[in-house]
Amino acid sequence: MTVAVGLFGYAVAMAFLAPRVLPRLTRHGVHPNLGVAAWLSVMTSVLGSWGTAVLIAVADAAHTWLHADRLVLSGLHEAEVIVTGHEGLAAQLALLLVTAVPAVLAVILFGRLARSQVRMRLRAREHADALRLTGTRMHRHSYADVVLLDSAERAAYCVAGSPNVVVVTSGAVAALRRRELAAVLAHEHAHLMRRHPLLLTVTRGLAATFARVSLFPVGAREVARLLEMSADDIAVRRHGREPLLSGLLALSGVAPAGALAASGADVLARAERLVSPRTRLRRIRAALLTGIGVAVLAPLLVVGAASGLLLCLI
Repeated sequence: MTVAVGLFGYAVAMAFLAPRVLPRLTRHGVHPNLGVAAWLSVMTSVLGSWGTAVLIAVADAAHTWLHADRLVLSGLHEAEVIVTGHEGLAAQLALLLVTAVPAVLAVILFGRLARSQVRMRLRAREHADALRLTGTRMHRHSYADVVLLDSAERAAYCVAGSPNVVVVTSGAVAALRRRELAAVLAHEHAHLMRRHPLLLTVTRGLAATFARVSLFPVGAREVARLLEMSADDIAVRRHGREPLLSGLLALSGVAPAGALAASGADVLARAERLVSPRTRLRRIRAALLTGIGVAVLAPLLVVGAASGLLLCLI
């Protein structure tokens, strides 16, 4: 049980501190891919630690009920008294609730998360199919069908499907020069090439399921921003900074929910990032790598320390 308490304490501390510290390192998009890795590592670490703590607590409780006489050997006399019924039915029920409620809550939340993932992926595929039916296919890219949608709104976005779809409106085609359009489309292809829609689906599902834990809503917003910046970098390497910058500023349309759009997620901040020199590269990179290391190693250290402490007590 000491290990479970340690993991739960670590998860609470990390969930409280990360949304206050990480945005300071990732808001300028100095290393967008590393920033995404840091957020995903922290969220995975917190969820994994919490889930493992619940499993350990339930396993310990089951072992306690099946072998209550062995508790005395570990010095847990009070729990043994409760389990064997010497403290009455009310005490037994209380101990049962302490272990059962977190387990039931975990099952409900993770079931809700799984349903939200399936629902969002199905919605995206249906949207992609509808776009292929209503739009005109311009050409086929290795990662997606590029579809022209008749609309005066200037927009370009991608939707994950089978196959994927990159949408560009007739208003955007009319407003963009050839190099600008190529840069904008490269931005959308970068999203699909790096599987950004999948990451966005996962983080948004976590934010919806654990809405009261600030780590997940804040993390979902930051990951969405960083994914846009990552796609910007790929487009810049292929077509240059100026075509992408002017293309972004020319777009005004808003993408549907669940889609990744070149004109989404803080266009002005991204434009400023493209024209501003990047500073503190090494310091921020070192800080992000440290955060990833803490997220990966801290739970293992907690388990080792708690297990060692338990062995010493025994």
